[in-house]
Amino acid sequence: MSMLIDQVFKSDPLVKLAQKENFVGWVYGIDYEQALVMTNDLWKAKVNGIPHNCFLVATTFDPERYSETQEIDREVILFRVIGASRLPQDDDIVRTKIDHFQDQEGAFEDGTGFDDITLNQIQFGGLKCRILGTFYTFENKLWLGSDLESFSLASRLRVYRPNDDALELIINHVDPIRNKTMQKDAQELGLTKPIERIRIGTIRYTSTDRLHRKNAPSKVPVYLQPSDFLARRTAVLGMTRTGKSNMLKKMVSMVKRVADEANMPIGQIIFDLNGEYANANKQDQGAISEVYPNATVRYRGFDTEGFQDLRHNFYINTSEGLYLLQSLLQKDAFKQADLETFKSMSLEEPEREARSEHYRWQVRKAAYQCLLRRAKYTPPLGEGVKFPAGQGVRQQIQQQTDVSLPDPSGGMSFDDGIEWFMTARRADRQLRSSNSFLKSSSGNEWFDQETRAILNLMAERNDRDTTIRGYKALGPYRNYHSPRRSSELVGEVYKHLEDGRIVILDLSVGPATIRKEMSIRIAEGIFHRSMETFVSGEFPPHIVTYIEEAHNLIGKKHELTDTWPRIAKEGAKYRMALVYATQEPSSVHPNILANTENWFVTHLNNEGELKEISKFYDFSDFGKSLIRAQDVGFARVKTLSGPFVVPVQIDLFDPKSESDR
Repeated sequence: MSMLIDQVFKSDPLVKLAQKENFVGWVYGIDYEQALVMTNDLWKAKVNGIPHNCFLVATTFDPERYSETQEIDREVILFRVIGASRLPQDDDIVRTKIDHFQDQEGAFEDGTGFDDITLNQIQFGGLKCRILGTFYTFENKLWLGSDLESFSLASRLRVYRPNDDALELIINHVDPIRNKTMQKDAQELGLTKPIERIRIGTIRYTSTDRLHRKNAPSKVPVYLQPSDFLARRTAVLGMTRTGKSNMLKKMVSMVKRVADEANMPIGQIIFDLNGEYANANKQDQGAISEVYPNATVRYRGFDTEGFQDLRHNFYINTSEGLYLLQSLLQKDAFKQADLETFKSMSLEEPEREARSEHYRWQVRKAAYQCLLRRAKYTPPLGEGVKFPAGQGVRQQIQQQTDVSLPDPSGGMSFDDGIEWFMTARRADRQLRSSNSFLKSSSGNEWFDQETRAILNLMAERNDRDTTIRGYKALGPYRNYHSPRRSSELVGEVYKHLEDGRIVILDLSVGPATIRKEMSIRIAEGIFHRSMETFVSGEFPPHIVTYIEEAHNLIGKKHELTDTWPRIAKEGAKYRMALVYATQEPSSVHPNILANTENWFVTHLNNEGELKEISKFYDFSDFGKSLIRAQDVGFARVKTLSGPFVVPVQIDLFDPKSESDR
């Protein structure tokens, strides 16, 4: 009867964790944080060794007689090997070995030279293990507590090295509570059905994987929960050429798969600093644009076949163009009053109900467009300026200049607009010489301070009629303008994201200043549009943002009110996920690191970076491994639903399998 009961209990997940054939030793010391394990060379050889950082499990029960186990012992403790420990007899064994070696006459002698009893003694050694948690069952489900509830010094804790099914159960375990939370999160994210977990790689403990990964069946798969990455922050950290780009491509494909299976648009935008996602190259396995040609839109900062123009049309996107010009001019060491006024002005359209302000804005906008033309910025075909100027204003101009100007509300070319404004400026100057000015119908100055500064730049003369640098200050930035763009850039990009497309901004070409300024403006526009949608009571679209060289955008010196830190800190509530990659985690804003849910860490080359990473979760266990192992794709992974860090060999991104899907 008891044999029948034990046979039934074999299906219990706790019994599956304790693989009797994989016995490796006994626990001889334990507290709430660490355990000391006595093992033997023979036991280790039977399980193909015990690599550093590998998982072990310990329990008191016999898996073949589980029915006889008391309730207090029905648990399995999870260990991670973090080093070696000394046994009390180690000093005696060392002396024995030294005496033996001193008696040797050559390097190679037949036999070990030890008697059977001594040989048995010197094979024993100790392991130091971190306690990761306790597995137990409740309501027929497997649970993992993240600590040790209690321990008994008299307990006979047997230790096993889990392989195959047991190891897969451990590394891919998700608690029932977390499972319910994920289902709730999925519903809030708009996922109408459960999404299957996705394989990301296989378990790998050490750089030397001659034994623990030599057979294909022993390469235990590691899976990710896709919902962990939507509206979350993910860090991909490691030196160049250690697999960061491959990891980002895997994540893009994972999100695309989730979107396809859930029949829900999820937009993805990649700020591609090196051009590796937009363009295929020999080093990397395929480009995202080639894998998903119908779902990808590429942008670049100059005319290229197959790419949309990343630049703004300064004539049409006046606010965006002005903001970029102002940012570029801030680096200009030349100081001049009218140019300083230009650098601080705004072209944001006021409410139409504020008629006077809107009237002035129309005039200022037209003057700005004419200034662009004066600075030889190529205008879009068929476009011109149109602005209001009442008959009273035109009469004042004619009285001072003897020139009859046409009504600009009917429209005119940019060149005619320049002549119109220059004539009006001349009239205004003559009136000012007699302590008057060009007046609007309300009696106020028709030219506000900003418009007058624009006209001075256009005329290359200041209010005192002294020669100034003028419009030529804008000349060096003509390449930032695109006359072929007919729509507002940020709105166009956001529409692609709403439709669930993958948008790649190829920032590998052109000056570094345009790459930085354009990326900030686009990111800022996306963030504010999603925030406005959320504030209005509607659901913004799902968007995943990927950035390389993240320390340049969310570094320690950046204010949390800056665009990129705000996306990292607040974007989650607006359904914006952020994936950031860098080789300098210590340079990333500490507030951003502290709020990151998912981590993928490969090789780091100095103690300073390791010290930063060691502050989080149990990454401190992997310090030596991270600095030594430079294997491409060898990552230590911690996800939102994963209770501890798992060492993983990330699968290579396969363009063919993704395109065939």
